[in-house]
Amino acid sequence: MTGEPKVWPPFLSQRIIRSSSQDDNQACPYLLSRKILGTGSYSAVFECKNTSNGAHYAAKQYAKRLFYGMESSLQSEFKILKRVSFGHKNILSLIDYFETEDHFYLVTDLALGGDLFERITSSCEGRLQPNEAREILLSVLSALAYLHSNQIIHRDVKAENILFKSRTAKPSHLLLADFGLAKIVKDSENGLLEHGGTLSYMAPECLSDAPYSYPVDMWAVGVLTYFMLCGYMPFDCDTDKETKQLISTADFIFEPIEYWESIPDPAKDFISQCFVLDADARITAVDALSHPFILNTPLKRSASNFSISQLQAAVWRLHSIQSLSSSTRLAQLSNGVSGHSSLSSRLSLNESSSSLIASSSSHRLLGDRCYSPELVSRFCTPLISAKVSPAHSQSNLKISPGPTLPKSNGGSSQSGSAEFFI
Repeated sequence: MTGEPKVWPPFLSQRIIRSSSQDDNQACPYLLSRKILGTGSYSAVFECKNTSNGAHYAAKQYAKRLFYGMESSLQSEFKILKRVSFGHKNILSLIDYFETEDHFYLVTDLALGGDLFERITSSCEGRLQPNEAREILLSVLSALAYLHSNQIIHRDVKAENILFKSRTAKPSHLLLADFGLAKIVKDSENGLLEHGGTLSYMAPECLSDAPYSYPVDMWAVGVLTYFMLCGYMPFDCDTDKETKQLISTADFIFEPIEYWESIPDPAKDFISQCFVLDADARITAVDALSHPFILNTPLKRSASNFSISQLQAAVWRLHSIQSLSSSTRLAQLSNGVSGHSSLSSRLSLNESSSSLIASSSSHRLLGDRCYSPELVSRFCTPLISAKVSPAHSQSNLKISPGPTLPKSNGGSSQSGSAEFFI
């Protein structure tokens, strides 16, 4: 199935409770778990349940106080998700959307199998077998080919943004997620100039003032492939300056030799074709699907007597550093725009007092003590980072039975004109 659905999934009519003073307002049909599935620079993800049909989804929550002045970013993510949802089996789909006084929510597919970073680092060798990496790449490349054919650059392809549908899911049963940095490239544009992403996966052209386009995603695929096959990054150094220097010159090596000799040559060639400095000569997603490494019959890793214990210890230390830094890197890159030293840290600190984030890990959606958010309105009201509507006053909030919900500070009233158009 391709293209946009003719009818966008609406709120279930039997769950709508209209407010006598505000026709746009209605009761939310979802129950949110207190357990956080993941966090980003400006958002947190919760499991949620449609109370009518029992279906489980993921609800990505955005704090409005952190998005003041950056509403266009959320608008862009919404527009792109709407454009690609239900168009490809390996791309996260948008199911629904709503807002409360303090937050925006995007309801998407639920993936409970963890991300690719976790799958790599938790494997017995700290890396994946070539056959498993090939199956993952087949799905990722297919998803990227679909995005690029729809004039979309993901710009943040990395292990943390590749989610598995379940813990027992096959390598190919994955979803490419997080379109917060994705951009639509118009035919009239020569490329993008706006920089963003995760440094370890950035292409050389993203570090310069030159325009860039779809090839940046394929450079990231090369980093991803290298990481899957050996368990460490090709360009990461002690400092960002050194890392940028290696990226800008495509200075990578397949070493130690004893560690890489068991990796099939087609896999190394595939990585090399992704790490071409000339973006125009870099392999495309479509061409990559026909590369021998991707099309090959199941590969057999050759035996190696090399002891990897010392290398493995260094790799695990690197994983810890990368895991810690990856969640804060975008916030650090955004300091000049947001005016905050660490928005991701601020989100965690501010949300710790919110009723949506509890310290207990026992409140799973399948159990008790789940609750509905406040009375919500459709995304037809202006997107502002303060009070959405007078109807969201405390007297109009309707909350299902449960613990008392402390109210977040909303900030001063602002006017805005950005809207989510359906």
